[in-house]
Amino acid sequence: MGSVSFMRRLMTLVLLAAFQVLILNRIALFGYVTPLFYIWMIARFDSSMSRTGILAWSFSLGLLIDVFSATPGLNAASATLLAMFQPGLVKLFVSLDRHDVLVPGSVSMGGRQFAGYLLLLTLLHHTVYFILRSIPLADWSILALKVVFSSLLTLVFMLVAEYISVASSQKRS
Repeated sequence: MGSVSFMRRLMTLVLLAAFQVLILNRIALFGYVTPLFYIWMIARFDSSMSRTGILAWSFSLGLLIDVFSATPGLNAASATLLAMFQPGLVKLFVSLDRHDVLVPGSVSMGGRQFAGYLLLLTLLHHTVYFILRSIPLADWSILALKVVFSSLLTLVFMLVAEYISVASSQKRS
């Protein structure tokens, strides 16, 4: 990885962690719904990145959020597990005959496939996160509400971020 790519990822990590900790963690719609937008970084790792790199970046992102959110290991564990599945989830939504470097997005994958990929990724992450957060499991219906509605809100945030990203790249062209 070149120094520019490393610095760009590091800045993304720091900005997403700050956005999550300072703004999004304070959102608790109806007491259940909290967007966990930081998984956007994990969703966008390109296909040329090694599994070790994906795991290291994801763990670092989760750990940074845990340190400043007082959530001992919840985000690090959830993000690391998500990183384990990210390359396989990308392959579920992209044809296997592609050999070029793929950065998951609506342009490279198609809008529906990208939305499906984000939904599956988000549901996986949020299920693990909220199960770990609710131990001991007292009320499954509350857990299900948190997973579903937090996933939907996070998905909306990520789709808006994708729309902004595509629109800004088209402006530059």
